[in-house]
Amino acid sequence: MASRETDGNSSGVSLDTGDEETTRRDFMKYTTGAASAGAMGALAGCGGNGGDGGDGGDGGDGGGDGGGSETVTVDFLSANAVENGDIQSHYQSSMEDFASKNGSYEVNLQTASYGDIQQSLSSRVQSGNPPALAESGGLGLQFFRNDQLADHASFMEGTDTLPDDLTAAGQQVAEFRGDYWAMGAMRNTNSNLGIRPKTFSQAGVENPEEDLATWSQFYETLQRIDEEQDIIAYEETGVPGDLESYWGYARTAYTGGTDPWIRGEGGDPEVVIANEDMEEDRQKTDGMIKACVTLANEFSSEESASRGDEDIPALMLSGRVASFNYALATANRWYSVDENAQIGWNDGEGDFMLLPHPQLDEDFGDAIGIDDLSGHSGEHGGHVWGLEQCHTIFSEVSDQQQEGAFALGRYLLEDDDFVLPAWGEHYEAIPGLAPKLDALRNEYDLPQNFEQSLANQVEYGDQYSNTGGPWDVWPTDPIRWTDINETISQAIAGQHGVDETPSIVRDRVLTRLEEENN
Repeated sequence: MASRETDGNSSGVSLDTGDEETTRRDFMKYTTGAASAGAMGALAGCGGNGGDGGDGGDGGDGGGDGGGSETVTVDFLSANAVENGDIQSHYQSSMEDFASKNGSYEVNLQTASYGDIQQSLSSRVQSGNPPALAESGGLGLQFFRNDQLADHASFMEGTDTLPDDLTAAGQQVAEFRGDYWAMGAMRNTNSNLGIRPKTFSQAGVENPEEDLATWSQFYETLQRIDEEQDIIAYEETGVPGDLESYWGYARTAYTGGTDPWIRGEGGDPEVVIANEDMEEDRQKTDGMIKACVTLANEFSSEESASRGDEDIPALMLSGRVASFNYALATANRWYSVDENAQIGWNDGEGDFMLLPHPQLDEDFGDAIGIDDLSGHSGEHGGHVWGLEQCHTIFSEVSDQQQEGAFALGRYLLEDDDFVLPAWGEHYEAIPGLAPKLDALRNEYDLPQNFEQSLANQVEYGDQYSNTGGPWDVWPTDPIRWTDINETISQAIAGQHGVDETPSIVRDRVLTRLEEENN
């Protein structure tokens, strides 16, 4: 079991991140329902594999004949339920477990991939046939704006756990301008640096935590790898849906959880990007945009502008990619490629290892040739996914179905029979309810990447934060995915220059806010 020694942090989470080799056999018994390699970008809301895309049948009250009692059917639309074979089976059996514990309800589980769920959900809502509960993500804000969601605050006020026991990221995204529009995220994941130990040890790295702590150190090592080894030293996951890698390491130019992009009141926000009135912060944010494009241009493959993170495990395990900045807690994605993959440093012989994003240091700007970053420094940090996995209850279903949807949402957050196997075994992630983290870590021996991602979240605190949730602007998703990510992706593809990219991002964000944030 993982060490239960405390480290003085308020969460009581231990930070045991030893270098021992971790294989799937150490972590869990391998089954024929092993995780598929695809759909991992779905953590960030991008397209993924799996799912049947089906809408399911009509919701409604299912007539029961047990002594005249009535069973209410709760339609539940989920993409997470088809991330891989293991989690799909777990969701299916868990819906039966929920029904057995809540005798007046049964669940009609409907699924769609993360690439299809928004269109599927929109079609159902527009046709007047919404599910009772759905993994609506940022799209839920539009339903909230249109008064199509239930009053979530009225449900939460009757519990001892919500919203206070949600993770910090869950609390950030469940509230919008003082109102609760969602139950929070059922699970969170964070972004980190991922390296191939075999490659980095060959380049002279002996202690990765110390030798790759800053962007200058990381950059110098990439240069050595690029010059001395036949491998892609650094691959940017530059497809717009996976450029959350930038969201993560942009924070490393700051300290104290400072938002690199948008600040202030949601009705009248201040955009940091290319803002000459915020010169020091503009330099950090603009500089990291330029660094993202520059690193891709210097080290990444020609496919990087369209590269999704789900492609990386096979490339890294086969020795074609040495590092990337979209490393997640999910070990199953690596074991699905090679069940004997060695996760962790393993004396420099490991196949994959997760580390904190490097922190900005004063010399990096001069080293990489980006004046904006010269003399600036920051702290380790990253992006925490929360908005993408928000679950919402719809108002255009019966009161009984709304109550059942809330009961189901609480089950997905609170019941150990669902939570622990779901996020500790089948799809490694941070439980959406903060107190469940200790229970999960007591239950399982965790692979290095999962353990380290949790340690990063604890040690660097508010530097690991949700991007977009705290902005309280209506067009949060298009600003994140289109105005920021797509614009940077276009720069990686050579459609516009590195230096002009921040101003293009700013113009698009300001236009979006003017048109859609009234």
